[in-house]
Amino acid sequence: MLYKTLIIDNDTRFSHGLQESLPDFATIISDLSTTVDRVLEYDIYIIRFDPKTDTLIQELAKNNKLIIILTNKDTQSVREKILTYNITDYIVTNCQISKIFVVKTVQRIIQNSKKTILIVDDSKVILNKITMLLKIQNINYIECNNGKEALDYLDNPESKKIDLLMTDYEMPIINGYELVKKIRDNYSLEELPILVLSGSEDTYMISRFLKAGANDYITKPFLNEEFLARINNAISLSDMFEKVKNMAMTDQLTGLHNRTYFYDAGVKVLEMLQRAKQPLAIAMIDIDNFKKINDTYGHEVGDRALIHVASTITEALRKSDIFVRFGGEEFVILLPNCSHENALKTTNKICKIVADSTFTIDKQTSIQITISIGVATKTDTVDNMLNTADKLMYQAKQNGKNRVYTE
Repeated sequence: MLYKTLIIDNDTRFSHGLQESLPDFATIISDLSTTVDRVLEYDIYIIRFDPKTDTLIQELAKNNKLIIILTNKDTQSVREKILTYNITDYIVTNCQISKIFVVKTVQRIIQNSKKTILIVDDSKVILNKITMLLKIQNINYIECNNGKEALDYLDNPESKKIDLLMTDYEMPIINGYELVKKIRDNYSLEELPILVLSGSEDTYMISRFLKAGANDYITKPFLNEEFLARINNAISLSDMFEKVKNMAMTDQLTGLHNRTYFYDAGVKVLEMLQRAKQPLAIAMIDIDNFKKINDTYGHEVGDRALIHVASTITEALRKSDIFVRFGGEEFVILLPNCSHENALKTTNKICKIVADSTFTIDKQTSIQITISIGVATKTDTVDNMLNTADKLMYQAKQNGKNRVYTE
């Protein structure tokens, strides 16, 4: 999505320098007396703090717009006035790196649209306050009234991915402390950060939560700035972990996930599906006569053939399917919530699509690439299902290749 950004600033040197650095092209208006009816079509507003912009900022905030305030004055009175607005953030522009802070804030706002926070609290007042703060940060959210609802949500394989969980302590059915302990049975601190909100400042309780696996703790009532800083820090750390993890779990040639990722994700998906009593299929794929391609045309063409097969199969899969390069010319697909019949239809379709696609070596030479597939659908451990799929794949090869064998 392209975020339309508007800069309203009479400091033209600052605004034009800022415009060049923003991720999406920004429009500049130097007239601080601009009225709201002229500018409602934008998504992000960067506005200079001034008596002339007071009404404009208030009107934009009423329309739930994302607003960044610019000010040269770093005083308590200015800060207090700015915080009366319902804005995303404010930046003091009296230093050389101010533009960098603004750009990073815009980038964060855009990235926040891909983030989802699960809020677990039985207080409507707290829920309303938190959701209001998340809206002005452009962060998505899911609400749960107790720990059981939260666990049910996390256990559902169809649920949206959660980037941060916030929980109260005192709740019916399952309280916050028990919720944190149960979550840590399945998710590491980096995979799902947990921020605990509580009205208690009891150091013993805080210690218990942190030892049970909470990443951070904040007491109620909280300052909005502190609350948002804790959220952004937790999400940033999670993003850094995700980047490092993705590098370790990505096949550099095809761009697919690798064997390590499969075992990490496969076990978790299998456990979730078993709890939800939903079907699962695992398909082992091997490129037919791949050694001959390498021997005849060279390893560079062999690498291109692997990329060709990977991209061709990817186009035929659902977003929920897990597709990895397992090693060499072998690939594996994990098909969640997929019955035996549907798994057979999907893999036969993949087999045909690969065989029908043309792999061009050079202007004069094209060859047909085929694959053999073994499919396991009887729910077992990941290792046992893989072994079954592997044996079935070799049966497919022994019986003519370019075909699917299943249980």
